[in-house]
Amino acid sequence: MADQARTQVAVAPKDIQHQRSWLTLILKALVAVITAPYRRTFKLYTWAPISAIRAAGGDRKALIPLARDFKVDKYAELQSVQVAASFCTGATLSTLPWSRDQNTIWVADALWFSSLACAIWAVITSIQMKSILDDLPSKEQMNSMLPEYEIKRMRRTILRYKKTPGIEHWIMLFIWQFPSMTMSYAWATFIAALTMYICTPFIEHNRWGRSHKIAIVYLAVGGMGLITYILSSVFVYVGEKDFERSVANTRVNTDEAEAGISPHPTRQAEARSAQQGATKAGDPIQTARARVLPGGDPSNESRKESDRSGRSKRQLLI
Repeated sequence: MADQARTQVAVAPKDIQHQRSWLTLILKALVAVITAPYRRTFKLYTWAPISAIRAAGGDRKALIPLARDFKVDKYAELQSVQVAASFCTGATLSTLPWSRDQNTIWVADALWFSSLACAIWAVITSIQMKSILDDLPSKEQMNSMLPEYEIKRMRRTILRYKKTPGIEHWIMLFIWQFPSMTMSYAWATFIAALTMYICTPFIEHNRWGRSHKIAIVYLAVGGMGLITYILSSVFVYVGEKDFERSVANTRVNTDEAEAGISPHPTRQAEARSAQQGATKAGDPIQTARARVLPGGDPSNESRKESDRSGRSKRQLLI
């Protein structure tokens, strides 16, 4: 009996771990499906920065720049959402009179009204998100002099938890990405409704006529655009993975270079004196010497910094 009890106790944790792994896999697949229309936007402007802020904990040196970048990037994202959702609202309103046609399939009307609702909510919620961002310290205030209580308030505003993530945290994460989600769904349902409306003659098996020819041309043009979109999405995904690997390799090489032996102090002093002499006297020999010697061209450092900042610069893509 004792052996059986020990066996059950040993097996139970494995079963629980197996169930958790399956649950995690299902949740990841569900998130991937839901965020498919705006996957890159969700990753760059919501999931990745919030995960980094959550991992930073109470480290103010890491938290302040992360929160500053999050506010700037999220504000730009919300502005883009408002513009795109406004265009979608206008496009949907212009097609609503088509719903008065008695021959229109009801699914197309349902998708058009859904598109209009998503676009309106995208604009409304983006305004609310901007209000939350406005309550955070300004970009100029987010520096090393920021008081500790402001850092805690800023972190609590973004993450919505104090010690450990709970339901409020995941609800807040959903709210942060909600404007982009509704804007993407608005355009997706609009295109689906337009396709259903134009392809109504094929769906209802109407007699061959002019509307069938229009539908064929539309499907040809739309299919070409859809294929191009899918291929570009694949290339974006592949390029994103290559970029992540490149950034990781660059970080490793930078760490190794910083951990290496610095140039000899005598050579550094000689390089500085050579550079100063070339600057003052304009001697071409000294100028060439200053460029050859280690540390002789300080513009290399600034160039490296600009290269690193350019590589890590994120572009808005919705």
